[in-house]
Amino acid sequence: MRKNNYIFIKKVNYKVPLLFCCDHASNLIPPDYKNLGLNKNILNKHVAIDIGAKHLTKELSKKFYTNYIIAKYSRLFIDLNRDPKHKNLIPTKSDGISIKKNKNLSKKELIKRIKFYHESYHKKLSSVLKEMDKKFNCKTTLICIHSFTPALKNCKNRPWDIGLLYRDDKRIYTPMMKHLKNIKNLKVGSNLPYSGYDDVNYTMALHGEKQNRPFISIEIKNDLFEKKNKKRLKYITDSITLSLYKSQISLKSSYAMNMKKINIIGI
Repeated sequence: MRKNNYIFIKKVNYKVPLLFCCDHASNLIPPDYKNLGLNKNILNKHVAIDIGAKHLTKELSKKFYTNYIIAKYSRLFIDLNRDPKHKNLIPTKSDGISIKKNKNLSKKELIKRIKFYHESYHKKLSSVLKEMDKKFNCKTTLICIHSFTPALKNCKNRPWDIGLLYRDDKRIYTPMMKHLKNIKNLKVGSNLPYSGYDDVNYTMALHGEKQNRPFISIEIKNDLFEKKNKKRLKYITDSITLSLYKSQISLKSSYAMNMKKINIIGI
């Protein structure tokens, strides 16, 4: 059985040590599981997918002309941003919605999902980072992309446009926040609406912090992907792009000059 839970896009002649990943990019369920018994309306909601996160991941990868990895299947099938031992690795309930076909899983089924979907994603992510480290002779920066809802049960108003999630290593967070906090009409959360220290940030902890590589998780409000907000989304995407460039300058990366040479961000 050869299965994986990722789609890896490798740019030809990629020139900068940045890798974008999106753990919650998809609302698909493997065909054999018949959508876990859920209707399409539920699968289109935030419980199944980080709305717009895949779009932003692709857009930023395009701007920096570098690689990205996105999840092939929904977080409701298995959550790639959770430790394999996390109680909600395979959720039985999400935001009040019951996922009955995830209840009372056999040990065989649990091992199958972890091995063929969770492990395959993280093994690929690790191997790509190591390959890029070798090419650039430095630690590749990992950028995790997620989105959040304008409101949630325990937090009715979430005023931020984007949030930067970090842990003890602030090599990317500090220069990004320094730039973003000075941009007009932009509300940026610092470890908000979630904290990088929470146990729901497995990817950046495993591949970033534990590997001593620069990393950040970027959260973006999902209503920005509505058609009426097209101009504002571009404004925010450009702001994120420039702040990421600033972070590479702060790392004293010799590859930051490549960003200018290939006109990645029009600076």
